[in-house]
Amino acid sequence: MRVWDGINRYLAFKLKDLEFRVHTWKRSREISRAYDTPSTRRQRAVSADYYTFKLRAVAVAKVFGVILVLFLLGFGVVKLASLVSSASTAGVVKGVDGSEVFAGGAGEDGDARLPEPLPPEVSEEAGLPEAAVLPEGYASAAPADTVAVPAVAAPPVGPPPASTGRLVEAFRRGVPQGTSNMLILVDKAAKVMYMLRAAPDGLEVARAFTVATGEKEGRKVVEGDKKTPQGVYFIVGRKHRSELTNLYGPAAFILDYPNAQDRHERRTGHGIWIHGSERGNIQPLFTQGCVATSNPDILEFAAILGREWIGTPVVIVSGEEEARAHLASVDFAAMKARRGEVLAQYNERQAEFEKLVTDWAAAWSSRNIETYSSFYLTSSFREGTASWEAFRDRKSRLFNAYSAIYVDLSNIMLTEYTDNAATVKFNQVYNTNVGNRMENAKRLIFRKDQGNWKIYREIPFPKEELL
Repeated sequence: MRVWDGINRYLAFKLKDLEFRVHTWKRSREISRAYDTPSTRRQRAVSADYYTFKLRAVAVAKVFGVILVLFLLGFGVVKLASLVSSASTAGVVKGVDGSEVFAGGAGEDGDARLPEPLPPEVSEEAGLPEAAVLPEGYASAAPADTVAVPAVAAPPVGPPPASTGRLVEAFRRGVPQGTSNMLILVDKAAKVMYMLRAAPDGLEVARAFTVATGEKEGRKVVEGDKKTPQGVYFIVGRKHRSELTNLYGPAAFILDYPNAQDRHERRTGHGIWIHGSERGNIQPLFTQGCVATSNPDILEFAAILGREWIGTPVVIVSGEEEARAHLASVDFAAMKARRGEVLAQYNERQAEFEKLVTDWAAAWSSRNIETYSSFYLTSSFREGTASWEAFRDRKSRLFNAYSAIYVDLSNIMLTEYTDNAATVKFNQVYNTNVGNRMENAKRLIFRKDQGNWKIYREIPFPKEELL
């Protein structure tokens, strides 16, 4: 308001000044006419026309200058508001035990540590149209790990380049039978990621994708060194579009870096992903440590993996010039054992959370507010800007308003977990005795509180994402 008042005062002053100048000029002209000869009168008429033109030109220039200043001020305010909005959601989420956890974005090396996005202002009872798409970018934009350029169509990736043939052939024939149905091989030097799947004579190349890796060459050693790790890792989590900013494209797969060997050798960092790109149909130029590809490619990558993504081994090597050395450096017996551990742990937790979510839905259907409330982390749960108390009051009123509530769940899937945090996604059909029906997908984020899992966030999103 102070800026606007200042502009108004400035314009008023300039208009008064212009009015005074014109009045003074008219008076001087009237006085001069009494003493003018015909020749001087003509000269003064020319001068007066020029002076009038000059005054008008100056006035027009000043008006346009003010309009330009107002436009720049408005643009600056909008930009500043956007930056403040992004910054307000950035940071590290603290678990209930005070430890740092990441649930909304990649880690520092992969390439941003983001908090879990807050749920939109949408309630199940209000209904969510099937075709509705919730706003993207709940979490703040992270420091870019790519350079944005206009998206253009990328040429399809053909057969493995001849220069990397030895590396692919070594792994295709050298991986023992039964190690894994699918193996991802990333060649950092050639910038190619191969999807190898089991075949009668070893492994076959299901697909090859052009990728980007860390901005700096070499093996990752310390957090923030902008290098991609090397070694054997496993996919342990998956994120969908509504959990990601545009920087990471429509899908991302979380790797278990640092692994046991990295920790033993004191390599640091976190949050290494395989993800998409803000560049649309072309892969990024480089990353802060992740493996990134174009958005169509990451969706194809996800489709090939299907629901069997958990525990998929990812071998990252530095180039094909050491093909035999790379193959020899992989302990396939240890890989198979570690994969078995990852799958066993996941299946155990999947069963645990499937039961927990099913019991939560049953409590919802029972319309018993006390039983229903026991599933929530009441000390820190919120729905949008609403507190737990407001959320509970609304639910209680709805429980009293309907004589029956039906909540049916399907496709329950644990997509991310740590010792103190977990994310579960599923399809949900909500219905009442008066036919208030809604079908959508939902994401429940759990935190551990005194040894028990409690719902920390509840976020609906379009069901198409889980397809």
